[in-house]
Amino acid sequence: MRLNLGCGNKAREGFVGVDRHPCDAARALVDIGGALPFRADSVDEVWMDNVIEHIPDLPRLFAELHRVCKPGAKLTITTPHFASQASWRDPTHIHHLSYFSMDHFERANVAHYMRGGYRVLDRKLSFGGLGGAVGRMICALSPRKYELRWCFIFRPSTLTYVMQVEKD
Repeated sequence: MRLNLGCGNKAREGFVGVDRHPCDAARALVDIGGALPFRADSVDEVWMDNVIEHIPDLPRLFAELHRVCKPGAKLTITTPHFASQASWRDPTHIHHLSYFSMDHFERANVAHYMRGGYRVLDRKLSFGGLGGAVGRMICALSPRKYELRWCFIFRPSTLTYVMQVEKD
């Protein structure tokens, strides 16, 4: 099973659309911030496009995803970068995420509250325009320096993480 969580009206071929509101793409109505109504180890892949920034309790969501996903399941998460105007324009955005935000789900020293069980396989920032080319170049050299010094000058738009579920 492949889930398109928080699908809204964006259907994705081969994925079951899941949203809390009735909409064209949703096949299941679920509050994805709570318990997910899927069996343990039943999901092969999860797609979340501009959803995660709306979820109040990310550790809880990731604990639920870890429960329902099979070992090795892939998660693709797209969200506005914290320096993007889109991150701040929508008053329903609760989180403003960084290039490094998902690293917390890999760290053993925060597993007592983040629960771990994930590996970040890839992450990328999307940029537009001529300034975007400069931002892309700086980020390629050092994502940390880019976020510390340059991200509000050469603004990115979206941030995409690709993660894998790891189970013992």
